[in-house]
Amino acid sequence: MKREELAPGIFHLQGGSNMGLVVREGRGLLIDAGLDEDAARRALRVAEQEEVQLEAVFLTHAHADHHGGAHFLQRRLGVPLYAPALEAAMMENPVMEPLFLFGGAAPIGELRQKFTMAPPCQIAQVVEGGPLEIGPFRIEAVPLPGHALNQMGVAVDNVLFCADAVFPAETLEKHKIIFCADMDAALETLEQLPAMPYARFAPGHGPAYAAGEEIAVACRANRERLEAIRERVFQALAEPADTAALVRAVADSFGLRLTTATAYFLARTTVLAALSSLERAGQVKVEMVENQLLWRRS
Repeated sequence: MKREELAPGIFHLQGGSNMGLVVREGRGLLIDAGLDEDAARRALRVAEQEEVQLEAVFLTHAHADHHGGAHFLQRRLGVPLYAPALEAAMMENPVMEPLFLFGGAAPIGELRQKFTMAPPCQIAQVVEGGPLEIGPFRIEAVPLPGHALNQMGVAVDNVLFCADAVFPAETLEKHKIIFCADMDAALETLEQLPAMPYARFAPGHGPAYAAGEEIAVACRANRERLEAIRERVFQALAEPADTAALVRAVADSFGLRLTTATAYFLARTTVLAALSSLERAGQVKVEMVENQLLWRRS
């Protein structure tokens, strides 16, 4: 785990899924908890090196790679967990993540593994956007919806831990169809992020960005990718098609090979988010034809 100090006492813990550590008066606030117990243990070692005791954990959103280690931290240390309302409900009932990926039905076994279904944890306080005091920490909870419906960033001094609002170029290149629950909200978040009054932006994956051109370039690349996905969904509707055909068409257009059911359901969610965006804009509509649900251009 790479540790980068972004400001005095504010650390970006960079690994598979990043975390943040804020140090004040010998106490620590952890932001996100990683995928599993191993990730949480690595964060604890950093806290020990800084000679701080964890005061609390703020969980930005309910994807398993960001809150999977919280169960261990809560059991080991008894630390309180803070999270946004909808995300908190999913963390306490983690079957909800594979449940919505599988369309609301009891999920298949592949979706019940640690990458999509973390151990449950108990949220001590549900957080709304705005100022918040946690022990010696004065933070701002910053709504950043889109990637997850109720995703919340954490601002400390001039640093914003911005969760999965923005992905690095490596992620865009590897995954092509980046995960998105609400495309319109994600695009709005990406539009607003560079103008926010922070000097550094610490995402949930990849390196931190400086204010100005660095964060603007990253947000522009993410916006362009989401817009490209939406456009490719629309182009695939030259003739009416069902959702499965659209997933295949969009994956093919990016040269992406979906080799697991999990990858398919993640990509399908983003395609559905694109369809929802197009439907709200009046560009597509849904219809039933001989017991088949089809999408067509309006």
